[in-house]
Amino acid sequence: MKLNAKNPLVLMMLCLMAGVFITVSFLETPMKFQVSGMTLPVALELGMMMFGISTKIQCAFLILIIAGMFISRKKYTKTDFIIIAFLLAILLLEKFWMLPVLDDRAQLLSAGKPVLSSEMHNYFIYAESAKAIILCIAIGLQFTKQKMNTEAILYNAYSSRKI
Repeated sequence: MKLNAKNPLVLMMLCLMAGVFITVSFLETPMKFQVSGMTLPVALELGMMMFGISTKIQCAFLILIIAGMFISRKKYTKTDFIIIAFLLAILLLEKFWMLPVLDDRAQLLSAGKPVLSSEMHNYFIYAESAKAIILCIAIGLQFTKQKMNTEAILYNAYSSRKI
């Protein structure tokens, strides 16, 4: 059995998107709070900047991914498009709802003002975790299995032997 990519460019863009996303969300974000001398306002400002940029990059990748899938849509199933739709929905929720609320909270915290308790940060973590899982599924769905033609393999093996 041989694995083939449905569209190598879509696969590449999904992998690049996953790399940017994982680097910012799961590597850079926790690490900045471990740097000695990093003040909370600076860490929050850096977080707002990094998540803003990361979200824009992810949106650009997703637009290219969707375009690539539509160009070669005969190779894709409804499941492929549904998975990408979930990814898009999460990204849009983050960009237009979660991040603006979290940015407002971060600015209040940076200014030393009191902030009411909220579950928004937890919701964002759940959304990021779901996005990571969905990206892995989307990458896995990019591959199709191609059965090898046993007759052709035997014929090629037999015909290549020198008698």
